[in-house]
Amino acid sequence: MFARFLALAFWAALIPSVWAAQPATPGIGAEGDVFQVVLVPGTDGRTLLYLADLDGNAPVAGAAIDAEAEGWSGKAVPAEGPGAYALAWAPPTAGADLTLVISAQGRDDLLLARGVAPLPPPATPPAPVEHWRHWTGGAAIGAVLVVAAWLLGRRGAGTAVLLLVLAVPAARAHEGHDHAATAETPAAQPGALLVMAKPTQFLLGIRTQKVDSAESAETVRVVGRVVPDPAGFARVQPSQPARIVSDPEFPLPVPGQGVKRGQVIGVLEPTLSTLERSDKRASLYRVESEIAITERESSRQEALKGLVATKLVEDTRTRLDQLRRERSQLLGTALGRELVRAPIDGVVTDVHVVPGEVVPVDKAMIEIVDPTRVRVEAVIHDLALAGRIGAATAATKVLPDQAVALSLLGVSPRVDALDQGVHAIFAVSEAQARTLRIGMPVDVFLATGATRLRMAVPRSAIAEFGGRQVVFVRAAPETFEARPIRVERMVGPLAEIEGVKTGEKVVIQGVEQLKALR
Repeated sequence: MFARFLALAFWAALIPSVWAAQPATPGIGAEGDVFQVVLVPGTDGRTLLYLADLDGNAPVAGAAIDAEAEGWSGKAVPAEGPGAYALAWAPPTAGADLTLVISAQGRDDLLLARGVAPLPPPATPPAPVEHWRHWTGGAAIGAVLVVAAWLLGRRGAGTAVLLLVLAVPAARAHEGHDHAATAETPAAQPGALLVMAKPTQFLLGIRTQKVDSAESAETVRVVGRVVPDPAGFARVQPSQPARIVSDPEFPLPVPGQGVKRGQVIGVLEPTLSTLERSDKRASLYRVESEIAITERESSRQEALKGLVATKLVEDTRTRLDQLRRERSQLLGTALGRELVRAPIDGVVTDVHVVPGEVVPVDKAMIEIVDPTRVRVEAVIHDLALAGRIGAATAATKVLPDQAVALSLLGVSPRVDALDQGVHAIFAVSEAQARTLRIGMPVDVFLATGATRLRMAVPRSAIAEFGGRQVVFVRAAPETFEARPIRVERMVGPLAEIEGVKTGEKVVIQGVEQLKALR
């Protein structure tokens, strides 16, 4: 217990130095028609250059950069990190203009960075005396708490911890400084300018987009579900009342089993009355009697070979083969058993029967579907909307990161009595159909026409600060402004806003990282 409080006292002494953070110094930025650069002069005779796309802020790799300043010219070489290059040049103390000719990704640009000078040194840390005064004060408070904990014993441990927490702010304050000035800087507010180094932007994936008017499809969300394509769906039913037979040679399939067209998937035995069964047996007895007679006739003709016409011998043999096949059919299928075969290639989705069950003619025994051929059925309750459907997409919570493109096949003119809506059928491409399942509920977004937005940005670009909506506008390569806006309307993935001008660059990716910047 004593060692634990000793460690707490040590950390109380170190807290002032841990909280004393210095803000980063921004580099020297320049923008052209295609690219933007940030120059960071170093102390080793080199200048780092970070190259990014002007509109999207993505790092640009593989660029050819020719640089020229007064009395110096050279080429940039790749450096460590995305979009990073190095120039073997250090700016003079008085500053100099640097001209950059950049070629990358089939595009060329000319940039002029004015007044490139060495960056100012970082802020001077507190004087040693002042630092030791912080440390001594914290250590003294920690020592007092250790003695208090030892005197109070185990029962006073909680009190000692509380005293330590309350004493930390006092350890941070010292003579000659305003306590309020040491308070933590609040998060960015609307209208604030935020500075983020270009390497950090590349690391966090900060991306921007030029603000402009846009045309977007107005969408309406309706409920839908995945249904099978009639050309790839089969529901197998008996042709007459029959009993399911358990045949080891032809077992019933299981859901998920693949089947081929013509494959036996079930054996049926018709449910015959006593009179019908007697007729079947009588037919079998008749066939067996005829077989016996024909066999004797065939043997007699073989014995009289040469005396009996050849044609008569052949006719007898043919008749005998026919009778034997008839008997085999009666015996092998147990008086009229029926072999049920798959009508299409596909996968078994449902099996509704078990061996021994008597199934009527209106019951589906087995259902088979081709998983590559599905459709989407949507229910539309706005009859006026049904006539204005263009393109459509489907989404589901089961597949949160996937949108399925739909093609309209037709809209039923009939209002369904069950859901009081008209049904629209959409086709799905074979590639996307493999991810869907029959019966899966989906949200269908119907495109009902195009609308023009005056100033459009993606919805992801809008953030909220203190109940106000803002977007981050890039004011310089490393500076962003939290610009208050007013949202006029939302249309699909876009938002029409007021408060920005055409051509300004708005952050569309990394908004949360900028929002948390202090």
